Amino acid sequence: RGGGSFAARRHGRASAFDAARLRPDPVVDRTMAKNALRVGKPVDLGADVPIFPPFALLFCFAASLAMWRLTGKRLRWLSWPVDSKWVRVAAFVGAVSVAVSVVDAAGKALRDAGSGINFVDVEGLATTFPFDATRNPMYACLLFVVTPALAVLIDSAWPLVFLPLLYAYISDIVIPAEENQLLAAFGKKYAEYAAATPRLSAMGLARTPPSS
Repeated sequence: RGGGSFAARRHGRASAFDAARLRPDPVVDRTMAKNALRVGKPVDLGADVPIFPPFALLFCFAASLAMWRLTGKRLRWLSWPVDSKWVRVAAFVGAVSVAVSVVDAAGKALRDAGSGINFVDVEGLATTFPFDATRNPMYACLLFVVTPALAVLIDSAWPLVFLPLLYAYISDIVIPAEENQLLAAFGKKYAEYAAATPRLSAMGLARTPPSS
């Protein structure tokens, strides 16, 4: 949840451009604070979030399988011993375990802040683990953990070919909608959080959450 350039993600800070873009506007309608975003279930082109993000991942994976079938080219990218079926399955299970752990921790942080994970009304700003590592931990997992894991599972680079499209959708449509909502809800507090925390980063997500 927030905004960041490549350099910002690389150095773990939001750019000056981001900070300016996220500067709270005193005329923003604060009634937006408790309004949940409209989201496609799974698709609604008129919604704030036209395609529910997990379905966007499924669409890209389906497109990958379709291209494999249509072109007859698997685009294998793994070599022995990683290309072994059981190694690939184990790697996929491990990646999914990481993703589930992060989503669970994110859900707890959001609930503790008074919000939720499923585009519900915004009541509080989550900044504790894993939101201290990135403003969008669940999207980071979807892009940088689950999508590559699918490419490993089927030993095909096609999911990686479609990854830029998924990244563009998440980064340019989904996250900006959430950023605008959070900025309307929390103003300067969110702008300061966004300036200090990378927008999309996988770094720090796999660490053990601090004990309460």
